[in-house]
Amino acid sequence: MRQQPIDSTRHRASGPLQAGAVFVTVLFSLPTLTPTQEAPSPDVDVLLERAEEVYDGLESMTAAFEQTIEIPLLARKRDGAGTWYQKGAGRFKMDFSDPEGDVIVADGRHLWLYYPSTHPGQVIRSAIDANVTGAGMVDLQGRIFEEADTGYEATLQGSEDVKGNATWRIALIPTDESPYRSVRVWVDQESYLVRRFEIVEENETIRTVILDRLRPNEAIADSVFEFVPPEGADVFEG
Repeated sequence: MRQQPIDSTRHRASGPLQAGAVFVTVLFSLPTLTPTQEAPSPDVDVLLERAEEVYDGLESMTAAFEQTIEIPLLARKRDGAGTWYQKGAGRFKMDFSDPEGDVIVADGRHLWLYYPSTHPGQVIRSAIDANVTGAGMVDLQGRIFEEADTGYEATLQGSEDVKGNATWRIALIPTDESPYRSVRVWVDQESYLVRRFEIVEENETIRTVILDRLRPNEAIADSVFEFVPPEGADVFEG
């Protein structure tokens, strides 16, 4: 089997993403390693294409998440944790256990934001738009992969442990107009699933999400993604 050379700073091919395009499957297996050997580094383009292929093949995903949002301009930092649910591109849920009761839900038509820990009695509802980023972005990982393929310079920064799992850390720097200053993703070396991602927005806000106990293709009832505003809550259109 053929290993491609190490690509430490490679610009990915530009051009529009063709709907339904099938990536050429490039399978590369690591050789048997002795305790003194290290896993060879894959080509960064091959790695991203393989990770996107695996992600696109998922029917659903359940995981535990830890999230940190830092706003340097305001000297503020907010941590959260809970359960992550995803089913297709239109259904998504971050069910917070810390702060308990906070929730982000996409039901296929609308994205609901409810943060009783900071804004009790207030719900924000937005129509789901595939072209929206930020709060209205539902399929965030999918968008990262798509943008990496068309408008970012990818750099393989090496191997890193995430929650006891070996990953490849990849940095993505925009080469054109983008809502992000930079993106980093940590791709599992065995499953090619994303175990961590970090987004730096134009206003310098840094969002970091770590995923653990991933359960790909686990059955998730559609009712998980239903949201009914609490009685008496004010609903604002986002």
